[in-house]
Order: sequence, then C-alpha cells, then structure tokens
Amino acid sequence: MSTDVAGPRTAFILSIGDELVAGEILDTNAMAIAAELARRGVRTLGHGTLPDDRGRIAGALVDAAAVADLVVATGGLGPTADDLTRFALGDVVAPGADLVEDEASASRLRRWFKARASRTVATNLVQALRPSGARMLANEHGTADGLLVRHGGATIVCLPGPPREMRPMLEGTLDALVPAGGGLPSGAVLACGLPESEAADRLGDLMDRGRDPVVGTTAADGVVAARVRAIDADEAAVRRDLDAVERAWAPYAFGRDGATPATAAGAALRRAGETVVTAESCTGGLLGGALTEVSGSSAWYLGGVTSYSNGLKRALLGVPDEVLERHGAVSAETAAAMARGALARLGGDWALSVTGIAGPDGGTPEKPVGEVWIGIAFGGDGGPRARVRRFRFRGDREVIRRRTVQTALVMLRLAAVRIGGPATVEPDPPLTWEAAGPAAEAPS
Repeated sequence: MSTDVAGPRTAFILSIGDELVAGEILDTNAMAIAAELARRGVRTLGHGTLPDDRGRIAGALVDAAAVADLVVATGGLGPTADDLTRFALGDVVAPGADLVEDEASASRLRRWFKARASRTVATNLVQALRPSGARMLANEHGTADGLLVRHGGATIVCLPGPPREMRPMLEGTLDALVPAGGGLPSGAVLACGLPESEAADRLGDLMDRGRDPVVGTTAADGVVAARVRAIDADEAAVRRDLDAVERAWAPYAFGRDGATPATAAGAALRRAGETVVTAESCTGGLLGGALTEVSGSSAWYLGGVTSYSNGLKRALLGVPDEVLERHGAVSAETAAAMARGALARLGGDWALSVTGIAGPDGGTPEKPVGEVWIGIAFGGDGGPRARVRRFRFRGDREVIRRRTVQTALVMLRLAAVRIGGPATVEPDPPLTWEAAGPAAEAPS
C-alpha cells in the first residue's frame, strides 16, 4: 500500500464496543496503538471509548479528525447487528450514500468460508462493504478487513478489535503512512520508597505544565515513575531531564525503563561482589520469587527459607522460643532473629527477613493488618548483626504482600549501594509506609 499523504504527526485513538464501555474486557488495543505511534514519532492527543452506537461513533470520528492528522479506531467491523463502525464511517465520509461492496474483499471472504465448509458466507459479506472512496485493508488473520479513508485533513483508519488481527494490520498500515524510526524521544526514571507527593515536590519546575519535554509521575505499589516525553524537544533535552529527575530522587531512584526493585538490588550486589539469602513468613516465598525472576540471579542470590509457622521459625532459623513467646511472630525481635538465623545457617553476606500480618484476618489494635517488620542482617565484628524496620502497609492481602517485597528489595539495594557504590548515599533514608522511624540495631 502506498499513500501520497504526508506522514501524520498527531493522532487520536478510538476504541469501540459496548463491552469496553461496560468494563467487561480490558482495552489493550489503545495502549498498543499509542506505543507504536510514539515509536514512529506520532504524538497521541487523546483516547475515546465508545459504545456500539452509530451516531456517537460518527460524531467521535468527526471530532477526532478535526484535531488530529490520524484517527485510529478499533472494533465494530464484524458481521453482527451491533457492528456499526463501517456504517458510521460512511455517515462521515459519504453521508446519504449506500455502502459499496468491495470486490476483492468479498472474493476473499467467499474463499475463506468455502475452505471451512461454512454456510454463513452471506451473513459475513457485510464485512466486504465500504464507504465510497474508502479502501479495504486486508486481514490476514480473520474475516474483518480494515478501512482507510481521507477526510478533510485527516486519515481515518478503522481496524478490527481482536488484538491478534489488529496489531499486524496496524503495523502494515503505519509502515505506509509513517515508517518506523524517528520516534518521539521519551524515557522514565523509577523510584521506590518515596511517596508520589514528595516525589513530585522534589521535581519542582520540571513538573510545570506547558514545558517541553513534559514530565509526569505515576505510582503503583510503591514504585513511582517520572515519564519524560518530548513534544518538539530533542533527545538531548529528554536526557537532561531524566538526569535531573535521578538527582532529585536520590537515593530512591533505582533505574530507568525496564528496571525493577529486584534487578536494581541484584545489580548493586553484583557491583559489591556480595550475596543475599532470605527468610520469609507473611510473603510465603514471594521475595525469593522476585529475586529469582532476574536473569543471572544465581550469582548473588543463594536461596531462602519460607518459615510460615513458629515451629519452622524455630527449627529452620533458630528463632528462640523466648523471643516468640514474649514478643510474638510479628515483632522486631523475631524479624531480627530470622535474619540472623538465615545468615548463620544459609551463608551469604546479607540476609533479608519479613514477618507480618497480611490479612484479611489476624490483626489486633496493637498489631493491625498491614503491620510488617523487615529485617536485614549482615556480618561484622562479634557475629551477625541485624537492623529492623516496621511498616504499616495499606491494601488487601495481595497488595500488602507485594508492597512488602518491594520495600525489602529497596532496603537491600540501599544497603548494598553503601558498600559498593557512591559514598553520597545517606544511610537508612525514610521509606513509604514506615511506622517506626529510622532503622535501629535490633536487640539480640
């Protein structure tokens, strides 16, 4: 396919379907389309989600074409009564005119259904209809061909809804309209342990609206991201802003796109030439699982113990009966004993321990659901020492356990960085959800 139209610089994305509006399925198409457009240097101006309503679809197409060079719509191209996108497109580009049957598309549909001995070809031939002046985009993975038409100063592209059909058609269409390369410069800095509000305050003028590049923050389970996107700025400007974010977020910033708290902790251990072991209670192995998700983690993660019961805390980690009876399983003393026991019995340079109440049951006024103690033990003169910190995580059981893992990994990374990295990192900075102040040496 070729086009004599200059490549688009801006786009608007429309997702069509009652099931999307009702929240019955997740719209992954819009995210994939926006990412592909950005990779090709096209800036997405907005997204819209529409029901299967012919008038509303037509109105949205008109509005989008008035503000963007390219409109990409997905869904509503099937053969059933609620598939109305082609008819709405006709109302926009050829009002009052009947749709025409595309000979090549109809022929392909007949071959498709004949090969499958299907008697539904007549019903499905509606998928070969197009507005006058539009052209069909062949679907190599299904029966719903796409549509492309110029309207005013915009190109409108209508694609099928199923992702396995939509994505190849999108890429082929965009290859003709706007070849890959020359994407919009962008990047992200990631941090953990820093509340989003404080993270934004630290960025100051970088967060000003109207500047270029644009800097915006998002947060999920304790990980804050600062995404830097250029509008007209060059790649050097984006790099300067990313560097500025990292400086503002030190020591919480742990990497850029693709990094995780686990990969960052592993990199710090690798630089320091050190290893870690784990002792888990409320997380039930999730901490070790996060560490072993990192390729090459065998170089710095030796293994761990999941000691959910008090009996296994005693038997596998050597937690004294007196500690469990006097202070309970969820306490500074138990977290410290678990970490020291893991270090003594499993080896390694560092040991992480977690013990807490993930809920939904088991909380008390003194130790509510979400209370978690995280310990980190390390060798030294006189034997292993442990430092512990108390947190009050909010959320359901899954969220509490996930946030516990993220925070433990932050503690490990900061500890390893102090040994093998820059000396400017302050010891024991406060962390999100912390309830006990600065870390302290735990009692033996």
